[in-house]
Amino acid sequence: MSRAPCQKRWLSQAVRMPPTLDFASQPFGVGVCDNLKLIASGSMDVSRSQSETQRRTTLSQVLKRLRVREGYRTADMAREMGVALRTYQRFESGALGIDFNKIFRFARVVDADPWGIIFAAEFGSVGFAIHAADNHAASLLLTMLRRFDRRSGKDIAVLDPRSLVKIFSQSFEQIPLRAERLKADLEQWMFDEAFDGEDEDDD
Repeated sequence: MSRAPCQKRWLSQAVRMPPTLDFASQPFGVGVCDNLKLIASGSMDVSRSQSETQRRTTLSQVLKRLRVREGYRTADMAREMGVALRTYQRFESGALGIDFNKIFRFARVVDADPWGIIFAAEFGSVGFAIHAADNHAASLLLTMLRRFDRRSGKDIAVLDPRSLVKIFSQSFEQIPLRAERLKADLEQWMFDEAFDGEDEDDD
């Protein structure tokens, strides 16, 4: 079967697809040329965009924010984690880098999401760690990915990158929609409570 130049370039990048796969029949009408454009455009960032210094800086900011949020002093954290004060200070400063063991111990003390901390340092977002701290969003994401891998992980090999981007995007787009719905429900509940309180005062 002859292939278009873009398909040859795609296959030359060591991405192996089933030999009988018809790219034109991919979900959402995705073709291999579209994948190349998607990757070449830079809209699909698969590189480590943060330098080691940036990762350590972000990690330090995250650790301090989460510690202060829970009202701990550095000496308190050192004691709770079972490490020397100097060791903890170096850890919080980012000098030790991404130390998985210490991050997980830290997260248990402050009741935060350890993977949220790690992801935040990786893509330079202090806010992500803070936002995921209470609901453990990053850990839940990894849990669901692990569950998918156990059940039907091989299916992921059939899809090309843009199809996967489409699927993942649709899932993440549900988050702000659900958040807005919950905010609206909370506002309605507060309004109803206030209105009911006025009725009681009138009685």
